[in-house]
Amino acid sequence: MKRYKLDVVDVIELKEHYIGETKEVVVDTVILNEDGSEFYRGMTAVRFNRHGIFPQVDTLKGIFEDKNSFMDFASYLKRYIKQQVRYL
Repeated sequence: MKRYKLDVVDVIELKEHYIGETKEVVVDTVILNEDGSEFYRGMTAVRFNRHGIFPQVDTLKGIFEDKNSFMDFASYLKRYIKQQVRYL
C-alpha cells in the first residue's frame, strides 16, 4: 500500500470555463512505497465547481501502471480536496 503526501500549492480561478466558479487546484504530490522510498514526486491538478471534484487525468498519466492503483490515488485526491474546498 502506497502512502501519499499532498500539499496545495496554488488555486486558479478559471474565468473562461463553461461552468461558472470553476477552480483548479495545483497539488504538490509525493507518493511513497511501503518501505518509505519515493515512488513519485511532482505536481497534479484537480478542478472543482458546484457539480463536483474532478482530478485532471492528464496530470496523473504515467504515474501508475495498473488501473487499481490509479483509481485508489484519484479517489484519495478527491477526498483530500473535498476536505479543503471551503478554504480554497
